[in-house]
Amino acid sequence: MRRTDSPSRRAAAVTAAVALTAATAALVAAQPASAATGCRVDYSIGSQWPGGFGANLVVTNLGDAVSGWRLSWAFPGDERITQSWNGTHAQSGAQVTATNAAWNGGIATGGTVSFGFNATSGSRPATPSSFTLNGVVCTGSTTTTTTTTTTTTTTTTSQSPQPDRPMVENNFPVTREGAYGDNRYTVFRPSNPQAVGRPLPVLAFGNGACAHTDNSEVTRALTFIASKGFVVVDTGSVNGSPNGVPSGSPIPSLLTDAITWAEREHNRSASPLAQRLDLTRVATAGHSCGGLEALVAAQDRRVDAVASLNSGFFADGAFGYPRSELGKLHTPALFMDGGPSDVAYANNQANYDLVTVPAVLARQPQAGHGGFIGGSQMADGMTTVVQFLDMVLNGNQAARAYVLDPSGLASRAPWTVSRKNF
Repeated sequence: MRRTDSPSRRAAAVTAAVALTAATAALVAAQPASAATGCRVDYSIGSQWPGGFGANLVVTNLGDAVSGWRLSWAFPGDERITQSWNGTHAQSGAQVTATNAAWNGGIATGGTVSFGFNATSGSRPATPSSFTLNGVVCTGSTTTTTTTTTTTTTTTTSQSPQPDRPMVENNFPVTREGAYGDNRYTVFRPSNPQAVGRPLPVLAFGNGACAHTDNSEVTRALTFIASKGFVVVDTGSVNGSPNGVPSGSPIPSLLTDAITWAEREHNRSASPLAQRLDLTRVATAGHSCGGLEALVAAQDRRVDAVASLNSGFFADGAFGYPRSELGKLHTPALFMDGGPSDVAYANNQANYDLVTVPAVLARQPQAGHGGFIGGSQMADGMTTVVQFLDMVLNGNQAARAYVLDPSGLASRAPWTVSRKNF
């Protein structure tokens, strides 16, 4: 999912296509073209509470395949959307327009896509009377339109664009260093950011036990992530020296401050990361207690994805964060645990069950509580994190297949994978 307040920020950061024109011959002809259009929208209200409700829309494309969708409708009353998932929304008065996320823009003929939201309402919510998909009224049937187009044929020789390379296939050398001007953080980054060939997404990471000085436990895992083309900003000084931050309890603002640090570095001319970061692709993640930090920090509107590893909000609201915090998430979420031997097993399951945003539950019962971070399951665990982030932040289809398709991670025993709202 992309930020609900800025859908345009989800355009691809870099595309590579080099065309060398050898000879051009213009052939102009008027040709008729036909296109079938049609759609159906199933609108359902899943839950209601005093002053609000949650709804889900399933759009079925009855016409020709579309690449990129825009669904519009008018509320019959005073409904105002407060949170949405599987896309972005804009509302002016009663009029609403929802647009696709990076990963669900294509709808094949007969295919479906879902969009959901929570909203306020001063009265009993009612179903909108009509919907349009890309300007076409959804009547449940199709129509065929014929247009005349003028075609200019150009003969060129070109270098074919490279396929959308999954980030997990990268293996860049990594530099681990203290954050410039802020000893609260350690930075893991590709040693030569320019060699990556694209702006670098940012990941703010919280350590297990909410360790805010020593990050040695996660060094191997975060080096793995950075080698794939991420800049990871981790809580903890680079050499374990005191940095004035107490450990043992969640401080989510450390992760949001890490994002702010990245924004400054992007604009600092002497920084090796100057103008090399993609600040439209930002995620939080964390292990155990650091996972709580990541889930709270993910409520920041700059964040586009969150990964909670062996973690979750407690039923009794321990550390001052009740499970109602999950209702504040606006991004897709990954929940990973190490099976019944993981002390966070029940919490992780309960948190996944409660979220209303698009979510993935990935479980490796041999990993226990620490296998993803420092055990023999580290490579598999961090690969899953990278693939999830690549799917959500970049819309990479190969990563999406790895995370969501039965032939992907779910086929790699003993992993089990569940998903919802994707």
